[in-house]
Amino acid sequence: MRSGFNLAAFKTPLFFLATCLVIGVVWHLLIKVFAIPPYLVPEPPTVLEGALANSGVLASRTAFTLTSGLLGLALSTVLAAAVAGLYVAFPRAEQASMPIVLAFRSAPVAAVAPIIMMMLGRGISASILVVVIVSIFPLLINLMRGMRAAEPTTLELLHVYNASIWQQLRYVRLPSAMPYLFTGLRIAGTTALLGAMLSEWITGSRGLGLLILDSGEMRDIALLWAAVLLSILLALSMFWITSSLEQRLSRWRRVGAAGLSS
Repeated sequence: MRSGFNLAAFKTPLFFLATCLVIGVVWHLLIKVFAIPPYLVPEPPTVLEGALANSGVLASRTAFTLTSGLLGLALSTVLAAAVAGLYVAFPRAEQASMPIVLAFRSAPVAAVAPIIMMMLGRGISASILVVVIVSIFPLLINLMRGMRAAEPTTLELLHVYNASIWQQLRYVRLPSAMPYLFTGLRIAGTTALLGAMLSEWITGSRGLGLLILDSGEMRDIALLWAAVLLSILLALSMFWITSSLEQRLSRWRRVGAAGLSS
């Protein structure tokens, strides 16, 4: 008979709290040992007080950055899946356009963002487009690898039954690419938030990126560190969420494979 208390469900939150406590203690000790002035690195309680005093501002700025980051990540995932399917189905299309994609990826975002701002303005659409630019490439490469890793025997069977290219993509190549998709999402998820904040620095959109810039110029060190730590926490949360989804997908695939073999 199982107990109603599940200790495993509390392992991750407890580990996170313990890690935060250790970091806070080490942070405090480093400040004391090296006599770091508070205008450079404040004490952890000071940062916490600054975060609580500006909780409304942090919440609104975080909501803007998360919205642009998640919308850009979703759009880049859809575009990457479409382009990867096109390249796998038609290799000549990849040979013709991949150099253009690589050149587009190599362009520095700091140089492209002002052009995007002139085209789309300072709203959220500019931030979304910057996020798409910085996050689509790892998704595209991993999806192409996953689609090409499909079982050859399954593809041959579909060919025998005269399956169309769309049916091959839908029933074989896309399911085969799912683990690779989450690998790409782990990389693109963190870069999406960084891309959103970079666009806010350049375009002046009212997100966490602009808040970090403004608080640094106003010498509000507590708010500056609170915003920086919050952005790090968001990036780590994105990585943890995608990793958890990947583990669940792998578990479902193993269960499904076991059910088919039994």
